[in-house]
Amino acid sequence: MLRRRTLLAGLIVMAVAILCAPAALASQPTFAHFAGSFSEVDTQTCGFPIQIQRDFTADVQFFYDVSGNLDHSLNHLQLRGTDSASGISLADTADWMHTFDFTTGVDGDIGLPGHVRLPNGGTIVIEAGRVLTDAQGNLQFVAGRHQFLEGDLSAYCSALGG
Repeated sequence: MLRRRTLLAGLIVMAVAILCAPAALASQPTFAHFAGSFSEVDTQTCGFPIQIQRDFTADVQFFYDVSGNLDHSLNHLQLRGTDSASGISLADTADWMHTFDFTTGVDGDIGLPGHVRLPNGGTIVIEAGRVLTDAQGNLQFVAGRHQFLEGDLSAYCSALGG
C-alpha cells in the first residue's frame, strides 16, 4: 500500500512537472491542484482480494533554480476511502507531504500516509512519520511507526476476515 501511495504521489508530481515546466519563470514557484478517485483490488497484502477505493486531493508546489530548471517539489496529499473484504469495510485516511528532489531523485514522505480504522473508530494499522528513499527506491531514513512498510499487517488482515 505504501508503494501505491508513493507511486500516486510520484505520478502526480511528474504529470504536473511536464505540464508546468514551460510556464515556469526562473525562481518563481508554480502550483497545481488535482482531485480524483481510484479503485483497485489488492490480492497481495493479505493473500485474499481487498477492494481499495480512494478519493484524493493533491496540492503541488514546484520550485525552480535560477536557470528555470525544476529543483524540487512539495506535494500535500489527502486520501479518504475504504478497504473492503469479506463483507467488512475499514476506513482508510491519509494526510501527508510528499517531497521530490529533481536533482538527486530523493523521495520523501512525512506525515500520515496511512491510517486504517475499525468500524468503532479504533486504529488497526498506521503508517506515520518520515521516510526517505533514494532514486532507486532504497530506504535511506525511517522514523515513526510504519506498519505497512515493516509488513506488520496481521491485525489488518484479520480485521478484514483473513
